[in-house]
Amino acid sequence: MGEDDLIRSNPRGSAMAETTNTPDMTCFQAEPGPGKNQVANDTPRQQRFADLVRQWKEATRFTSSITEMAMHPAYQQIIGMGREALPLIFEELRREPDHWFWALRAITGEDPVAPEDRGKLSAMTAAWLRWAEEHGY
Repeated sequence: MGEDDLIRSNPRGSAMAETTNTPDMTCFQAEPGPGKNQVANDTPRQQRFADLVRQWKEATRFTSSITEMAMHPAYQQIIGMGREALPLIFEELRREPDHWFWALRAITGEDPVAPEDRGKLSAMTAAWLRWAEEHGY
């Protein structure tokens, strides 16, 4: 079973099949994240991250495929920010859990999620936040 075959709890809506072959699935997104209420003293890095997050969430709000979410150009640019994006991703993950796991694996080269927790947003989030704490984030 691949990542796109998992049932996931979508932070942007209700539980749904993780596949693009299910036309009757609808995904809802909450209010856009960072970028909506920017603080005037944000660093250029924080502002860029917030803009990319907003673009990614807006563009993928009706997407149920993790692969499509992760391949979105804004998400790829966040991965391209490398380790400097980690504190921002962890801050976002604490504030509003979402599918940051692909980016976290790509940037860190690690995966602290237990096999039995794959596809479980809250458990995956908890595993990565434990990892972040253990690594000083």
